[in-house]
Amino acid sequence: MKTRLTGLMACLLLSMPTANAVGRFAEIDAVMDNSLSEQQTEKEYQDFVFAYMAEYEHWRVEYLKDFDKYRAEIIQKWGVGDVSQPHKNVEYSADQNLKSVIDYDKGELTVSVLVDNNLSDQAAKAEVTKQVEQLVAKGDSTAAKALSSAQPQTQAQIKVIEVEFSAANEKQAKQVIIAQTKAQLTEIDKESDKAQLTKNDSLSVDLIEQVSIQKKKKLLAGAKQRLESVAEDYEQHRQQEKAQLTEKKIVEYKVALAKNGLSSRANAVVDFAQTEGDRWQVSSALIMAVIHSESSFDPKATSPIPAYGLMQIVPTTAGYDVNQIVRKKSEPMSSGELYTPNINVETGAAYLNILNKRYLKSIENDESRLYCVIAAYNTGAGNVARAFNADGARNIRKASKVINKMSPDEVYQHLLTNLPYDETKHYLKKVSSRIELYQNRL
Repeated sequence: MKTRLTGLMACLLLSMPTANAVGRFAEIDAVMDNSLSEQQTEKEYQDFVFAYMAEYEHWRVEYLKDFDKYRAEIIQKWGVGDVSQPHKNVEYSADQNLKSVIDYDKGELTVSVLVDNNLSDQAAKAEVTKQVEQLVAKGDSTAAKALSSAQPQTQAQIKVIEVEFSAANEKQAKQVIIAQTKAQLTEIDKESDKAQLTKNDSLSVDLIEQVSIQKKKKLLAGAKQRLESVAEDYEQHRQQEKAQLTEKKIVEYKVALAKNGLSSRANAVVDFAQTEGDRWQVSSALIMAVIHSESSFDPKATSPIPAYGLMQIVPTTAGYDVNQIVRKKSEPMSSGELYTPNINVETGAAYLNILNKRYLKSIENDESRLYCVIAAYNTGAGNVARAFNADGARNIRKASKVINKMSPDEVYQHLLTNLPYDETKHYLKKVSSRIELYQNRL
């Protein structure tokens, strides 16, 4: 009985708020307060990193929304959603009833006009010929200039085709979204590279990677919805087509581009390349090789990433970097700026300098660093690092320790074998081979 009472008393005493107990609980309260404070600090820290890396995420979202809306209008009229690519210039009239496509790779220009279904083929061909003449007379478009210099000995091919919402056209529309998404995934990599390579000590590399992964997941989820929307639109158009609600047909006028077109366009920008090459300590032959590979020397070149102009500058990555580091303003560049040849070449040359002198400066050999700069211009310094780091880390400083033990030829071959994307492997080959071509002519 005494033992049980003693035990009970002990329990009661322990449950009483003695001075020692109060102190002990106060200590627990302090630990809890610190834990809550740390959680709040961590949340603020994460919010800061998200803001640091996603400053222009809204810009990308708005661009894609406008892009999809515009392209849906084009598909509804034409059955196919032709848009500009780096080596294909696509322009529409204000009412979208006239389309010109300059395909630099194929060396041909096609002008297409939507006409009423009940118009005879002869009258339709006469209409497209009239539209071509009017286009040349205005002379204010890329197509007009190309038409004026088209091979005079080449007879134009004119044909009438139906507006079709075919499986092939749907596939093409989806391929644009897929290619656009792949390119934007690379741009997110470049944003991550910038955050890591220019970060202050308070920014966690792991957290930067987490933000990058979340942005990619969001982009991929959006791409899935966009592909589904395209499929639904085409199915709806096919139902209308079956009901014979399609009121238009297409008449095409196709002609070969001038054979000296590439050299003529190159001559128009070579002075910019030499001036900016000297200014930014970048080989003018490299600048010319990049322009050739990026845009075929078309100052109005556009790709759906979006990227603009001669050196295909993305406003929120390369454009933002150059604005911030060189022009001392924290904002992306505009398409209007990037369609201006001298500003575009200045920006591209400055960005090559940033890659060479800042992001990849730990690579000691000039030739080895050149190969890495070319690859990084296309895919970012982090993906170049992945090619050399056994653990796939995007750390270029770590990768440079591997690179510095290799000969330039070994670096080149290693990049061709291990770069994460085939597109970048092909890009490295093209630009490297074209440098020598322009070195012999500058």
